Amino acid sequence: MCCLYGFYNYGGKEIKDITELTNSLAEQATIRGTDAAGIAYINKNKLEIQKDGKSATNIKFKHPDDSICVTGHTRHATQGSYKKNFNNHPFSGRCNNVNFALAHNGVLMNDRELRKAYHLPCTRIETDSYVAVQLIEKTKHLDIDSIRFMAEKVDGSFAFSILDTNNILWLVKGDSPLSLLHLPKQKLYVYASTEEILFKALVDTPLFEEIKNGDFEEIKVRSGDILKITTSGEIIKDKFEYTDYSSWGRCSWWMYDMPFNDIEDKSYITNLKAVASYQGYSPEVVDELLESGFSPDEIEEYIYCMDGVM
Repeated sequence: MCCLYGFYNYGGKEIKDITELTNSLAEQATIRGTDAAGIAYINKNKLEIQKDGKSATNIKFKHPDDSICVTGHTRHATQGSYKKNFNNHPFSGRCNNVNFALAHNGVLMNDRELRKAYHLPCTRIETDSYVAVQLIEKTKHLDIDSIRFMAEKVDGSFAFSILDTNNILWLVKGDSPLSLLHLPKQKLYVYASTEEILFKALVDTPLFEEIKNGDFEEIKVRSGDILKITTSGEIIKDKFEYTDYSSWGRCSWWMYDMPFNDIEDKSYITNLKAVASYQGYSPEVVDELLESGFSPDEIEEYIYCMDGVM
């Protein structure tokens, strides 16, 4: 499991100590990954990426208080050693005169096939996620069409965040969870992979007053959605053709005799099965453990600890 997180400040004003929000989000996001962490932001029209192969609890991120957008990631490594920092998120890419940073939560199953099919250039980056950057670069444009092309070509579980040097933030949701809040008084969007991470992070910041007063709104992000957030605060929504990979037998959550009440529960199982496959456990093993009464959290801990990952 990995985690996306970040904020978008469209108010045009400097927010004092906004790095507190960034670091609070990063620390809470470690529940989904402690191998590495990173952030990306635009500073004087230049893309800046800070990342390191260690837990976000051991990193103090810094960026200007006037940053419009910061997009971040905490990683649980499945493919590509986190000790090689180039394997960690966010990744940088370039289309024409636009640089961008991309982060991914989930596991892609067909990265090798895509590299062969589209003759993507060789790279030292070993992670499955990086193929998303290469697919966008292949189109030579960063826009709704190139992002839709990428999202419809990759197989697996995913949510993506993409930030470009025009301070445009793209959020792309497959079946991995993604929660987005709008604080209209602050003219601020805040997001994370799960609602729990989002609210726990906000508790530790002055922004929680807005939450206590009910001065926020939840922006629904559904599977197949592409969101474009602009410097005016406008959210432009589009769609891509989303394929539910549960039909492949990897994510058959409806077979569980368990009360899944929301998409995040289903997505958790999707991610769990995908990660388990990289650790040498078939989806059937996950099913058997669920049927035996183990919770998804217990199964995740069992799989990771048995392989010496955690």
